[in-house]
Amino acid sequence: MLQTLAIHGFRAFESYRLTNLTRVNLVVGRNNCGKTSVLEAIELLVSGGDPAIFYKSAQRRGEMGIRRASDRHTPAEEDVSHVFFGHKFNFGTHFKLSSDNDGDKYMLSVKVQSLDEVGEDWDRRRKRWLQLGYFDPDENKEAVPGLVLAIDGGRAGRKVSLPAMDDGTVLFEPYPRSIRNGADGTPVHFLTLDSFNPASMGRMWDTVLAEGREEEIVNDMRILEPELDSIHFLTSRRLGSGILVGLRNRGRRLPIGTYGDGMRRLLALRLSFVGAANGFLLIDEIDTGLHWTIMEEMWQFVVEVARNLNIQIFATTHSYDCIQGFGSLISSRPDLKEDMSIQKVDTSLKQAVCLRGDQIKIAVEQDIEVR
Repeated sequence: MLQTLAIHGFRAFESYRLTNLTRVNLVVGRNNCGKTSVLEAIELLVSGGDPAIFYKSAQRRGEMGIRRASDRHTPAEEDVSHVFFGHKFNFGTHFKLSSDNDGDKYMLSVKVQSLDEVGEDWDRRRKRWLQLGYFDPDENKEAVPGLVLAIDGGRAGRKVSLPAMDDGTVLFEPYPRSIRNGADGTPVHFLTLDSFNPASMGRMWDTVLAEGREEEIVNDMRILEPELDSIHFLTSRRLGSGILVGLRNRGRRLPIGTYGDGMRRLLALRLSFVGAANGFLLIDEIDTGLHWTIMEEMWQFVVEVARNLNIQIFATTHSYDCIQGFGSLISSRPDLKEDMSIQKVDTSLKQAVCLRGDQIKIAVEQDIEVR
């Protein structure tokens, strides 16, 4: 597990730290303070600097790309200047991420370099890109990259040099749509409940079936519907597009949407744990679409499943109800408090404010504003 996170020059953070991280970390703070950036920094760091994550991050944020890949063999162009502090992209611009990890350490360095600094390795890579026809120096000299985005994922990561233009446009080779593995094979999943891909839910349900864990999932889902008896993914439709829910003694199974959007969102949250064992789960706006009355129960299954599967979780919220549920769980289940922390992000400071255990309980009981 990550114990600390140091961020230098990444998105909203010129220099920032998070400390005393636990198994389940709730990241809070005002709008545009960098909560999602914290999740993205962790995703990049534990992936060892996988270039595809730059592209996925831009897609999630709606930072418009110059050109998307039309197929698996066509490169995509993306403006990556936004990932650097101040949206700057020029020679020498860089960001660094690092973390202590139970005696080990993750490190990632990303820097804009000149072609001369990269050396022979870049010459070979550039020749290959030219051979593949990704740019034509004879047709348009201005379209030939003059800089390099150099990614160094540290000891367990990867070293990659990507062609870059002076305006921050980087040429990405085609990458798989789903990024699941970190630098050392550690799973890292980034989840937004309001845009969770139904097809991904279907693939995860296949894993649930293979491992015989249907009843475990159904039991956790009963915090929304106590009479829930079964969940079924229809195979005759596009993977994940047809989900039926059965209730005890109710006869006909009905589409999950019949029971409200909260049921689908909670199922997406629960399925996001599948395949994440011994890894990291990053959840943006964890309480989206879920009613305040189930917040304590939701946090209970999140913490317990994270414990059982050895998953470290980082989640964001704007909701005080979500925070109250977090604190209420500590009051009713003090045995879980060592696995829970609140990290309040404020870019006017150099370090997030960390609340743990009884500090969270007291803040909630005394109605102290921690958002």
